[in-house]
Amino acid sequence: MSRYIKGRDIALKVVITQFVVILMIGTAGLAINQQIAIALFTGGIICVTANLWLALVAFRPPLGASPQKILAAFYVGELGKFVITALLFLLAFKQIALLKHAPYAATMILAYVLVQAIAWLYPLVRSPAGRS
Repeated sequence: MSRYIKGRDIALKVVITQFVVILMIGTAGLAINQQIAIALFTGGIICVTANLWLALVAFRPPLGASPQKILAAFYVGELGKFVITALLFLLAFKQIALLKHAPYAATMILAYVLVQAIAWLYPLVRSPAGRS
């Protein structure tokens, strides 16, 4: 039995699923052109990186930790996710020239939203109630 809260395994599976999906989406973007693939991959990686931080930090307290420690870990995880997301978007817009063009910026943001949607949908699809 794991010494961590049960949800940690699920959270890490979500992050792995997000990473696999962004690899597939980025590869599919190559069929259109390299710039689209870069925009898709950038948006997805921003999301995956921030969610990985959240999964690692929020589920760090061991089983049996006080509710205050667990809640504090989730707050730190969420705050870190917000900061990481903001900083990575800022870096992307400043350092990747093609993202200064609206269609590529929109593509990057769309990829971020699609990959984030996996975190919302994964528990519904994987839950016993979601399996029929």
